[in-house]
Amino acid sequence: MRKSYSTGLELVLCACEKELLIVLTDDEELICANVWALQDRATELLAPSLKQMFALAGRSIADVRRIGCVRGPGSFTGTRLVLATAAALRRTTRAQLGALDYLQALATTLAMREQLLYGRRLWILTHARRDLVHAALYQCYGPVIPCYAVQEVRLMSHAEAVAAVTATAEAEPHPVYAAGSALLRAPGLTAELEARGGGRVLTRLLPCPSIDALRLLGRHGDYFPRDVEPLYIRPCDAVENLPSLSERMGRDAGESVRELDRLLAREPVEGTGLES
Repeated sequence: MRKSYSTGLELVLCACEKELLIVLTDDEELICANVWALQDRATELLAPSLKQMFALAGRSIADVRRIGCVRGPGSFTGTRLVLATAAALRRTTRAQLGALDYLQALATTLAMREQLLYGRRLWILTHARRDLVHAALYQCYGPVIPCYAVQEVRLMSHAEAVAAVTATAEAEPHPVYAAGSALLRAPGLTAELEARGGGRVLTRLLPCPSIDALRLLGRHGDYFPRDVEPLYIRPCDAVENLPSLSERMGRDAGESVRELDRLLAREPVEGTGLES
């Protein structure tokens, strides 16, 4: 018999980098999880994967009570797909949505893998674009509690990230960890961190969050009957390229930029999917 305080069926969705991750739990116990190393095909994989997952588990998607949405920062397409899917499920089920942060999921993964104790500091650096990273500093609260941000996510150059990590290492009594996709995509960044850190910066390869870390964040998330807003840090390539794209299409670049600004400033009307 289900406990009155049970969280019930909970779904966590993540597609911020190269993997599509789907986690399904019941009263915080893992039922099943899918990891597709094909984030570029997430649009065609997510809905069929959800359908198959629930069918094989013998559960109904209508019974989902909470959906943890990893809102970024990361891939614009992957983030939008996750948030749009969760928004559609909220409208067709009784599920409430929770906003989960991708870099926090990575920091928590590292803390769990390394069995880090309270007080250790971790820098998470993920690839944003060439010579730019999403960077945030986290404090560990032990391997069974989510890490929490000491500084909010910022966009940094590689040089700025190295300076920030080494400054933290100089101020801390214990070595500081640095991990994330930026170290995988730019081996030179890893080498510079290790050289400048003088043994006080411990680099780790961390391609994606673990299932256990996503479960932990999902369990500790705050859930509400409203859609989740994405966390975008770097500018969208399409927005930056809009003037040149408009001119190629024979439109006035200035007019196109003004029209985009007008549309982005409009507020959505809750429950309709339409803008005011």
